[in-house]
Amino acid sequence: MGIVIELQREALDEKISIESLMRKAYLVARKLNLKEFKEWISQEQNGYKQEVPEYRNIAGEIKAWNPYHGWIPMVLSADISDLVSKMPIPTSISELQDVYNSSEGTVCLSVNGTLTEWFNSNMDFIPTKYQFFSTKSELYRIMSTVRNKILDWALLLEENGIVGEGMTFTDIEKKIAHNTQVINNYINNFYAEVSDIDMQQGQ
Repeated sequence: MGIVIELQREALDEKISIESLMRKAYLVARKLNLKEFKEWISQEQNGYKQEVPEYRNIAGEIKAWNPYHGWIPMVLSADISDLVSKMPIPTSISELQDVYNSSEGTVCLSVNGTLTEWFNSNMDFIPTKYQFFSTKSELYRIMSTVRNKILDWALLLEENGIVGEGMTFTDIEKKIAHNTQVINNYINNFYAEVSDIDMQQGQ
């Protein structure tokens, strides 16, 4: 069985860990010398430094810390609420998996830097700290999207006659991979800027 077909089967099997799946996808990308896909896998494994894919934006809400009542929802204008209703997750997929496994349902992101300063300068209460609250289902959606993208990519390779023999590819397969625009441009145009946030288990 070719390694590309193996990759398809493992992408369909939820028992195969996302990390194991990504290692095999990285192997295929490296053997075919597909630099952009290899870089995407590497960033998923190690975390994003500058931009994150759109699918890594999770939905939730900002809450402020009140020393008497704990975390309380913030009353924001519609425009501001829309702007902060999603947050990007730049952390590695293994860390994301760990938070998902340890969470009972809620996850939270510590809001740092510019956003905290802006809230403290524009809200009508004593300066405090803020967190972005979301659900673990949002983290699952990210992992599921990564799995689906690997599956789609592996199907695209097969559709273009690239399957591999064992763990090797022929010169013809490598040439097809390099000369097929849709394969080389597979991950383009789905990035957004990274925000200054830290992920942790909900409290």
